Amino acid sequence: MTDRGLPDAGTIEAVLASHEGAWAAGTRVLSVRDLSPGLGQAAVLGVSTAAPEGHPSRWIVKIPGGGHRSLLDSRDGRLDRREARFFGSGIPAALPRGLATPPDATVVRHDGRVWMVMRDIGAALHRPWTPAAATTAALRTALLYVPGASDPGLLDAPWLERDGHAAYTHHVPAGHDNLDALAHEPRLKALFTRRQVRALHTCLDAAAELNSRAATLPSTLVHGDLTPRNAGLDTDGALVLIDWEHVGVGPVGFDLGTFVSLYRVFGGHGELDEQALLEEYGRALSDLAGTELRHPAALGFATAHLTWGLHLRLGPGLTAVRQGFHSENPGELSAHLDDIRSGCLRALSWAPAAGVAAAGVAARDGSGLRAT
Repeated sequence: MTDRGLPDAGTIEAVLASHEGAWAAGTRVLSVRDLSPGLGQAAVLGVSTAAPEGHPSRWIVKIPGGGHRSLLDSRDGRLDRREARFFGSGIPAALPRGLATPPDATVVRHDGRVWMVMRDIGAALHRPWTPAAATTAALRTALLYVPGASDPGLLDAPWLERDGHAAYTHHVPAGHDNLDALAHEPRLKALFTRRQVRALHTCLDAAAELNSRAATLPSTLVHGDLTPRNAGLDTDGALVLIDWEHVGVGPVGFDLGTFVSLYRVFGGHGELDEQALLEEYGRALSDLAGTELRHPAALGFATAHLTWGLHLRLGPGLTAVRQGFHSENPGELSAHLDDIRSGCLRALSWAPAAGVAAAGVAARDGSGLRAT
């Protein structure tokens, strides 16, 4: 076992030997790296192996429930089991050309635990995200509509997440408390103007209304946590997606909204034209569905900004700052605060599109975003 109690090379070698997979019989494990980000409920290991004939290969081994707890505090009791159910289902095979999951993903049950073993696709994940790449991602994200349209029964599985758009609504009270505390903390009181604070309170209060409206929108298969950190473009331009713990059925536009909301904080380069990305997605989605879905897609997109985007930043995001999680690294703290401010103001700019009327809300015009 490793220092954190995670499996060592010998343990993983035994797991591979216990199950047939794309790895060769007699595969040796050369090294194990702990890649767990500390945000999910699974331990994530990078594993280097060599087959008996000497061919090296790289794998990712995930162990549901073996990760760290964090301030995100998911209340989803199925979160740590859903990805294994996904890889054991028919959904990955139903994804159309242009969408992909890590190759050779295999679910192994060994020693009373569930293990997921899949090819390491780090090369695709580590390519830089640019506005041009984000446009390709928007078009590919629309393809998630295809499996449910081709075989509606695929989306009836009881383990699929149904209320992912409301996954972090329980952070709303903390968001209100953190906003109220800003005026009393010298380093944070300039984060938002008083009008913006009032507008953010209003948007937090709209959570139930937003979640109710999202449930009435046309639905699609959703990745549920589609961010630049969980996505990459391979050499053929396919969108490769990892970390399917939140996979489920949700409103059209939502996955694109989470991708855009967290684009910069997860390493995206350049400024995105959100309206243009949404237009590309909406057009592609409407073509796939054979009906006009651009307006529902805009509502789902705006809802992602005003739920996930606000709830995570104003809840655990601000809580982490106030508890001093980033105090020892001024650069990290500055980047975190910049994301909270810019992400919340971008969310406010979409409030009118989501039907949320808030005094002091940022307005949208032809030039982009304006914070009032």
